[in-house]
Amino acid sequence: MCPGRWDPLRTEGLISLLARMRGSCGLLSFLLLLMLMAGPPFYVQAVFVNRCGSPRVCDFVCDCWDCSDENQCGYQKASALGAPFTCTFEGTMCGWEDISNTAYRWDPAQASISTGLQLPFDHTLGTDLGWYMAATKQRTKPSGPARLRSPLLQGAAAACEIRAWYHLWGSGLNETQQPLLTLELRQGNRTVRLWQSPPGGAYSWQELVAYTGHIPGSFQVTFSAVQGSSSTAQLALDDVEFRNCGFPRPQTCGPEAFHCQQGGCIAKDRVCDGTADCRAGEDEATADCASFTACSFEGDWCQWTVVPNATLPWLRNSSLHLASPSVWPSRDHSINSREGFFAYVETQKPDLHEGRAWLSSPVLATDTPQPCYLVLYLHLHGSSSNSLNVYSQTAEALRLVWSRTGDLGSYWFREKVDFREAEKFKIIIEGRIGSGHEGSIALDDLRLSPHCRAVQDAQLPPPPVLQPSSPCPGGQFACDQGKRCLDFQLLCNFKAECEDASDEQQCGMTDFAKDSGGWMDISVGRLRWTASRLGPVGPIFGLQEGPGQMFSMARAATPVLGPSGLGCVLQMDFTTGPEGFLALAVADESLGTHWWAWFARSNGTASWAEATVPLGARRRPFQLELLATKGLDGPRGPLPLAVSNISFVNCSAEAPASAPQAGLSCNFETDWCGWYLEQNDGFEWRLSRSRGGAVDHTTGTGSFLFVDPGGPWNPGWRARLVSAPQAAAATVVETSCLSFWYRMDGPQIGTLALKVKEAGESGEQVLWTRTGSHGAVWHRAVSSISPKPGQKYQVILEALRDGFLGSIAVDDITVTSGACPAQHHCSFEADECGFSVPKQQAWQRQSGTGGWGPPVDHTVGEPRGHYMILCTGTDKLPSGQVTVLRSRTFPPLLRTHCVSFWYYLSGSDPGSLTAYVAGEEEKEQETEMGMFSLDQTQGAAWRYGSFVAKVHGRWQVAFAVGGAGGGPASYIALDDIFVRGGGCSEPGSCDFESGPCGWSKPPGNWYSWDWKAAATTLRSPSPQEDHTLGTNAGHYAYIELAVLSLGKSTARLASEPLAPTTGSCLRFHYHMDFLGHSSSAELRVRLTGAQGERVIWTATGHQSWTWMNQTLLVTSLVEFQIVLEASSGAWVSSGVIALDDLRYTAGPDCASPQAGQAEESSSSSPLPVSTIGVVAGVVSTVLLLLLLLAATCCLWKRRGSRERMEEEHGNGQGFDNIAFRDDRIILPRMTPNPAAS
Repeated sequence: MCPGRWDPLRTEGLISLLARMRGSCGLLSFLLLLMLMAGPPFYVQAVFVNRCGSPRVCDFVCDCWDCSDENQCGYQKASALGAPFTCTFEGTMCGWEDISNTAYRWDPAQASISTGLQLPFDHTLGTDLGWYMAATKQRTKPSGPARLRSPLLQGAAAACEIRAWYHLWGSGLNETQQPLLTLELRQGNRTVRLWQSPPGGAYSWQELVAYTGHIPGSFQVTFSAVQGSSSTAQLALDDVEFRNCGFPRPQTCGPEAFHCQQGGCIAKDRVCDGTADCRAGEDEATADCASFTACSFEGDWCQWTVVPNATLPWLRNSSLHLASPSVWPSRDHSINSREGFFAYVETQKPDLHEGRAWLSSPVLATDTPQPCYLVLYLHLHGSSSNSLNVYSQTAEALRLVWSRTGDLGSYWFREKVDFREAEKFKIIIEGRIGSGHEGSIALDDLRLSPHCRAVQDAQLPPPPVLQPSSPCPGGQFACDQGKRCLDFQLLCNFKAECEDASDEQQCGMTDFAKDSGGWMDISVGRLRWTASRLGPVGPIFGLQEGPGQMFSMARAATPVLGPSGLGCVLQMDFTTGPEGFLALAVADESLGTHWWAWFARSNGTASWAEATVPLGARRRPFQLELLATKGLDGPRGPLPLAVSNISFVNCSAEAPASAPQAGLSCNFETDWCGWYLEQNDGFEWRLSRSRGGAVDHTTGTGSFLFVDPGGPWNPGWRARLVSAPQAAAATVVETSCLSFWYRMDGPQIGTLALKVKEAGESGEQVLWTRTGSHGAVWHRAVSSISPKPGQKYQVILEALRDGFLGSIAVDDITVTSGACPAQHHCSFEADECGFSVPKQQAWQRQSGTGGWGPPVDHTVGEPRGHYMILCTGTDKLPSGQVTVLRSRTFPPLLRTHCVSFWYYLSGSDPGSLTAYVAGEEEKEQETEMGMFSLDQTQGAAWRYGSFVAKVHGRWQVAFAVGGAGGGPASYIALDDIFVRGGGCSEPGSCDFESGPCGWSKPPGNWYSWDWKAAATTLRSPSPQEDHTLGTNAGHYAYIELAVLSLGKSTARLASEPLAPTTGSCLRFHYHMDFLGHSSSAELRVRLTGAQGERVIWTATGHQSWTWMNQTLLVTSLVEFQIVLEASSGAWVSSGVIALDDLRYTAGPDCASPQAGQAEESSSSSPLPVSTIGVVAGVVSTVLLLLLLLAATCCLWKRRGSRERMEEEHGNGQGFDNIAFRDDRIILPRMTPNPAAS
């Protein structure tokens, strides 16, 4: 359990604690607990239920002013998502209960990006700070499912939707018996399945939508998880929402509305429509309802008949007696039960090819000006090509009146079809099977309005036998007026395969002048998409009122599209109207994702605008969806939200991604040049303008590319920026140098990699990579590219997330001919960085998993990291023999530089290591200008080395290793070689002007300190000047407290290993200015070594508005490291802790100004002090102390002699341990114990 956060089991502990306290003591203790909590305020709502004593609880209606009557009902009044009646599992289980009968069960879990045992991010927060419910993993297949049951809920409206997000992923999905997640509803002794997970899975969170239907009484819903054959699949649940589940609330109804007996108003056209909208269903039991001709298929076909000359029959059955697939109805609509009957079309026969089934009404006539209309409920699910069509048949013709195609979801949805016929007619309902044998087509509750008068003894000729819609066999499309058959896989691929281009005419690219252009309305609510004309604007595709019973957004989808090219974009004109919302989503079946690629909110006007949405390269199949919503209080007719002139630009997979002259160079000031987003799972590069401290590299005021791992709704692991295909030289290998500027800062940032991919190759070559924070400054990167002659290739910039705090930015990409010069930084993560290895020697690049050598590298501190290593055993490097590892050639140095590196020596006889500068003409001679030499064993650890270089000619960095007769396990390893401008710092010292020197983040789950230039804006919480230079051009190390407060985490910065000392000095300057904030942030100095850790200095809260200095005496009998540690404390804090001018000097002389003395700064003026903040902090502190004192007194009075005896008995004599001399106790992280729940 994170400090300061509530886990889902903590509420029960609080209730138990309060139950043991009575009177004023319990009240004071409770207030004290509230003050000590750092969680959101709704965590304590579980303690108080139904404050107003409402007799109705858990009915999705807030009767109490604070909605406490709906507390712990499987949802909360408010949530982190901003949606009411939602359970996010952030600090509470909302009343959900695990009722599993085996060890396979549901448990609360917190996301973790570091352990790999849990999901890296939840759905609510999208970070590793969030909670969710997870099905526990079992080594063997459990005998029963894991079941998570809601509290008892009191009725649900007909439009009730249960929405949740689930995660189902792992190698177990490839097995025959896959994991399964279902949602069931139980009412009394009847259970019905509302939803079942589809086959397969996806790594991202997927949304499930289930519909309860009208339920007048109490019920419960249960999520059941069935584990597959193995335990490798992950199954998790988050953000359960009950949407539109409450019955209409009491209100005054207008003359055109129906008034429910228990309150609420129903529109007249929703009365007698087969759906009970009132709680007791009286809107379906009025006298007017008797005049409707209804058929529920419960007993027979009523007056409807199955037309025999169709290729398929309509069948009648119930879910109870029908062994139906998961996509078929699990209940009927009439009685919302498995026992209820409905009509359906058999779609599973293997010999079906676009079959159709016809259902005919009796002969009808309409003798009044009022239209005859049919209300029906259809179940169209599991296929994007199945359709339901309604025809009007007269004596002369068969006319299509209405049609629906696509997957609407697993429920019964209301439709209304109007008929205006001057002569006798029949209604023909056609269920038509599309490609494949998938999905369901079903009907229930057919209702003819009173103006549809049945004509007795009238006859019409049988419906004409319709010819096949296509002369081509099933699975093919007829083009060129039937002269050619085209496979459906070539349909809508953004390339005209037919001479008349008919294969691309119904694929979504349209001006809506003739029809919808292939956009299919799949709305199920009270809004729908319709093609029409809008005054001077012309043809549009806009919103109209729809017949559905739900309140969901209007949706329209294209047919299956793809593949698309890298430069593919969608362009369209749109208006959101005064109060609308419009979005474009991409449903990608290959990735299993459905995400919004673009959206627009209304700005209060009805003006039109243009939108350009990058779609990028996508595999087939994928679909595009338009989603929209607005209020329904406007006049009937077209509502002012519409799109028009939709076009696909450069979308063919064979089309060039950019102009032939477009290269790789780009400063991103005006556009993306020849670079494109690779579409994946939502984590992507964005173009940003300079603002605040984030300025571009080109001008300081322009644009750059960046990725923000902590941005809202940025799921996924990688963001990829891909160049247009580049052509290599035809006959010879031509090498070019690609350079760019990058910035990687933040306490939890990941990896940036430069890759190249050649045409026809499946793999990608890593050219360059960096991991972790490198400070909020721009760095230059270079890498040589040598593609194969005659081959096309692409360059890729890939950002891999390793957390949710920080950012990665790229700017000013440049390509020049010729190979790149030597790199100023080499981490060996991508390659050897051009270091030349003598053929007769065994220098090699390897990771910590190589079986020998250091277990982790220095760059990432993990076994996956790479380094250079040389075996120095006698058989590889005899005693006295020397081998030299050389870098590429550097240009002359005009000023002093520091060459630094990290090295690792084996425990026995590793040999000697000498690092020096080798001139181009005197490669074997050591220069006078800088040298590092080591010939003694120092223990198994990564250590820091550096030397100063200033060479007027071309030069190389050389590492000479001499053999010392070691054994087969002797070695020397190198990592993280830097060449930086400026001099080198002494061990344990740094002014941060050119980097962090030998200070770095130690191994472990810590946040990173950053370093940057001083703040340039007065609103920034960072120091306006550094301490070294006293200007805003200087640099310092810092950590933002707001970042630490989010995860109640700690940031650490560790020195290189330092030699034992009986008395040395550490001097440093720190900045902790929190005036106006009640901060409990802490800065600590620790010493860590083989004997453990100890704190030698601590500063808490606000210290001064300017830089403070501190001098500390450091002693250690063993080798040690100095660790600078920052934390936000118990309370949420904001502001910055900064450090500068660290200086470690060996020796006992620690004479200095008085410790903690503030230094005056001549170049800055004092910042104003917030008196209100000081007063608030003092009042809060006094109140806390009073409550603490009162609670302590109360508890002390209740203690008996037994406690006092135990206290005396436990007060034994201790021992002196230098490793644990601290004035506080560190409690380990606690996790919920399943056995205790």
